[in-house]
Parts: sequence; C-alpha cells; structure tokens
Amino acid sequence: MDKKYQIFISSTYTDLMEARVKVRDAILSMYHFPVGMELFGAANEEQWQIISETIDSSDYYVLIIGQRYGSVIPKGLPDAGMSYTEKEFRYALEKGVPILAFLLDDNVAVKPEYVETENRDKLIAFKTAVKTGRLVEWWKTSDDLAQKVTAALYKQITRTKRPGWIRGDAVDIEKSLKALTELTERNQQLAEENKVLLAENQKLKQKPVRKPKLVLAFEGDTPDEEDDPLYKRKENMKTTDDGAVHLKVGSVGTTLIEAEYQPVSKYDFIGELRGKVSNEEIDTYNKLLPSEDKLEKYLSLYRNYHMVVDHGIASVISIHNIGTAKATDVSVTIEFPHQILVLDINEVRKLKEPKAPKKPRNLQDVAYERAHKSEIAMAKAAAQFEQFYDVKALKLPDLSAYTIRNNVFESMDIFDNTVNIEIKSGIVHTKWDSFRDIYIVPMKKGKFRAKVIFMCAEYEGSDEMELTFICE
Repeated sequence: MDKKYQIFISSTYTDLMEARVKVRDAILSMYHFPVGMELFGAANEEQWQIISETIDSSDYYVLIIGQRYGSVIPKGLPDAGMSYTEKEFRYALEKGVPILAFLLDDNVAVKPEYVETENRDKLIAFKTAVKTGRLVEWWKTSDDLAQKVTAALYKQITRTKRPGWIRGDAVDIEKSLKALTELTERNQQLAEENKVLLAENQKLKQKPVRKPKLVLAFEGDTPDEEDDPLYKRKENMKTTDDGAVHLKVGSVGTTLIEAEYQPVSKYDFIGELRGKVSNEEIDTYNKLLPSEDKLEKYLSLYRNYHMVVDHGIASVISIHNIGTAKATDVSVTIEFPHQILVLDINEVRKLKEPKAPKKPRNLQDVAYERAHKSEIAMAKAAAQFEQFYDVKALKLPDLSAYTIRNNVFESMDIFDNTVNIEIKSGIVHTKWDSFRDIYIVPMKKGKFRAKVIFMCAEYEGSDEMELTFICE
C-alpha cells in the first residue's frame, strides 16, 4: 500500500520565506504533506501546543537554518530566551522524529537585516547542537536546497519506516474488524488464564518451601590418647559468640643455636682456660664452621619445623544442616588464608627435625680437658662401669588409628592450604557430620578470613560463608 508522509518544515520565517516555498513545493511534488508555521492561524489553544501536536503527528522533520537565530521566547514563559526554531528542533529530537538538517553555506551573501547580531553566540551554539550526532547538508540557493531536501527525503523514507497515512479504501475494514475482535476475545481468554495461574502461584508462595541450609563450625579436637603430644594445645583455640575463631600464635627462638656456630677468638678463653688452645687451632675451628647461607637455611627449616610441631592445633570441622530438608551429595571447600597453615595431622607425625650443620668440636671443651687432665682421666675410667647418659627414643603413636576418613560415602583431603570434603550420603536437617585430623598452624598475628563454599544437590548454585580467624 502506498503511504503518504507528513513532513514538518522548521526555520526562521522572514529571511527564509522563498526557501520554505521551494521546499514545500518539492515535498508536494513527491505527493507528501508539508506542514509548517504558514498553517498555524488563530486558535483557541496556545500556539506552542498546536506546534507540538503537529510535530507529534509528523513522520519527518526538515530543519532549515540561515543566518538568523529567530524570535526568542519572552521572559516568564518556559524556555525563555530560546528561539522557537531551536525549541521545535529539541522537541522533535526528544520525540524521536527523524531530523533532516540543511544549513546555509557561510560564504553565501545575504541582506544585512537577515544577519544575526544580537544572538550571534546562541546561533553558533544552535548550529553546533544540530551538527552533533547527525549528518547535515549545506545549501547555497533555494533551488539547490529543494533538490537536496528531495534527495534526502527519498533516502530517509527508504531507510526509516514511519507510520504515514493510507487511504481508507486501501484497507479491508470488515476483515480488520474481525481480526481485532478475535484478538480481543483471545486477550480476554489469556487474562482469565493468567488470573488462575496467579492464584495458584499465590498458594505456592504461602506454602513454606523446605530446603537445606549448610553452615560450618571450627573447634579444637580432643585426643583419643592422652599422651599424644599433638593434641595438647586445645586451649590455644577458642570460638566467641560472634563466630570468630581465636588462635594463639607461638614463636620459635634460635638464639642459643646461633651462639653455637659463632666464630671464637683467644679472648673467649679466660681464667684457667687461657692459653690452653693455640691460635692455629682457633683459625682451623673458624674455617670449619658452616657458611652464613648454610646456617640461615638450617635455621629457617628449624623454625618452620618447631612452629608446626610445637604450636599447631589439632582441629575438628563440623558441617551442620540448620535447614528444613536433607542435603544430599554435599561438597564443602574451605580455602584458608596463607597466614594460617592447614595440614593433615598424619603428615605432621611424619615430619623429622632438620639435621643441624656439622661443626668442629667445641674448643671450650678442649681447653677444659687440658686444664683438668687428671679429672678427665678418672671420668673415662669410671665410664667403663657406669652409663652416664640415658637417651630415650621418641615413641610415635600408631598411625593406623588416625587415617583420614575416605570411603564411598565420605572423604576429606587437604591440598594447597585447602580442605575439600565430600559427603555423598548427605546430612539430614538438624543433624551434622564432623571431620577430624585437621591440623592448623597460625603463622602470623592478625585478623584473617577463610572462604567456605557449600554445594549440594538441592542448591541451584553454590552458597558461601566466611570464617573469621583472629590470631593473637
């Protein structure tokens, strides 16, 4: 069906009267409807209301700008100080009406009375706003403008479909009314079905939904055997009412060990020991001491070992279901911060103290022996009949009693400072499941957080919580 389009022509009037006539005739030759200020006669309504309604019903908006800004809106009215032409442009822009803009070439000579003087800055700003975000065309004569408007409208009509106007006899009225009636009846039917669905949905909302809710608790462990040294520090972990876990941070001193590897001089031998060791023996002793790098490496291993063995805390993780339904196929991941070391307690039992670097025999002992030769001789004789030292071997507990739980229903593993727990059999609501053999070592004072991620078959995604540790 052929459509006819209404095209609004906007411009200043007196200086562009001839140009408006040419554009109007060009639009008429295209069999479309030009409208503009020529048609706005006396009316009961305010003039701007008539203009805005006309723009609303227009399909395209043609803006022509010469060298005048145009009549401005008087004080006391909305948009006072703005020209009516600019206000029309901004209204068309706001309403989404396609805008075709045509600006008079700056090199074209015009009559002095048609050149803006009072509102020159406003005219420049208006042109800048028009050129922003769209292509504009420049014209020199009225005929040139009419040709460019015709070509631009053909392109815009092809590219941008607008409602337009259609002859009444081009539409099958009876067929349209029948289709409209059918759509109305269908809409009423869907509305009734929607009411039923809304009522059922409301009933479902009122019915409580049963679902699991998993949370985690962390506490110190109680030993199965009273003489197990790794379970002696339960008091170093306390959980407060706010859920924070307080840990006591230990320390490892190496001052005495470092003193054993210090170089000596002849001034270290005083009293009866003076002169009992030669300078050559002192030089040899100092040369046989380990290097600073080798000693520092040993001290670092020594500190780490005793930090773990002497200050770690055997712990228990409990997974509670405080929801209203059973959680099945449960998976829990606890990501500990690097300031808190988490280990398998069975691996801790296998740790061995690092071997100290070799050092030459203590020269103080040598000097003492030389100063007390008779006493040393008697002591060696007595040693044949007595045993001076009673060295007790460290007895390790039976590791088989502490094997990490790992079967088809439940498993736990510790890797890369992360604890992973699987409970395939699930946890009934109001119940819990506990996991031992977790050994944590607070390495630094401060407040830290562990990330806990829960998953189960009943969750659509994952659920998370934070576990706060305060290391003091």
